[in-house]
Order: sequence, then structure tokens, then C-alpha cells
Amino acid sequence: MDRRRHAAWTPRYGTVRALVLYALLVVVVLRGAAPLRETLVAVAGVDPGTAETVLLAFLVVVGLAVVAVEVRRQARGEPEFTLKAARQAYLESRVPARPMFGAYVLLLVAGTYVALFARETFFARLDNALLVVRRVAESGDPGAFSADALAFGAAFVVAAVTVAHAADRVLVAALRRVLASRR
Repeated sequence: MDRRRHAAWTPRYGTVRALVLYALLVVVVLRGAAPLRETLVAVAGVDPGTAETVLLAFLVVVGLAVVAVEVRRQARGEPEFTLKAARQAYLESRVPARPMFGAYVLLLVAGTYVALFARETFFARLDNALLVVRRVAESGDPGAFSADALAFGAAFVVAAVTVAHAADRVLVAALRRVLASRR
């Protein structure tokens, strides 16, 4: 006797985080295009046109890799159930508890606050950070750099990763809740 199968797809964590971090990479490359180009010219010894092409190719390759990996991850097989009740229990078990969801929302808010606070300093100092890289490539001496700018840069990066992680958890948890609520 052939019983009807009930698929139980649930989204996996990580895709939103990967896309948010890729978007951050694109923003950093676009906002820092001129100093990045100058750094590539100084470090690799290529002309400015080639440096721009390398930056664009880098973004395209990374973007395609992120999409390919995430599509593959999300398309992996999920269990199938012969009983609807077993499928429903599985879907409900994949939804995080309310306190955990609340913690993710708080983490998202806190990370967003820190990222917005440190953002302008990070982007303002990006040129100086790349100048240090150019100095090291040309003379081996980094020269003077600001520990304050380094701290703001680290705060921005940590906050951006926190926002990406929390956004991933909040959105995937919400989608899982919607899927579990469908009967």
C-alpha cells in the first residue's frame, strides 16, 4: 500500500546572514572604490582600469559563489512523513522558543545601533586604513595609524556581523513559524 508522503521543508539558518554580509562587502567596495583602486595599483602594480575590473570581477565571483552555496544548502533534502501529525510536530520543533526569538530581536536592535554609531567613522577611516596597506607594500613601514580608528573599525565590523546574524535568525524563525502554523 502506497501512503501519501508529506514533505517538511524548513529554511536553514545562514542564508540571510550570507546575503547581508555580501551586501556589506558591496557597500564597502563601492564606497571605498577610489582608495581600493589606488591600493591595488600600488600593491599589484596594475593600471587603474585593470584594478577596477579586478574589483568588479571580485564582487561578481563572490556574489555568484554566495548564491550557489546558499541555493545548494537550502535545496538539500528534508525528511518526509507519512503522517501529517508527525510532519506538524517536526515543523513546530524547528521554531525557536519565544524568549530566544526575543533575544534575537534585541541583538538585532543593539547591533544596528552600534553599526550606525560606528559607520561614519569606519567609512571615513577606510581610506587611511588602505593608505597603511599601500605604505607597507611600498616601503614595509606602516607609518602612524590611529588606534581609535582601528577600534571604531572593529566595532563596525563586529556590529555588522551581529546584525547579519540576528537578521538571519529573526527572519528564518519568523518564516519557520509561518510554515509551522499552516496545517
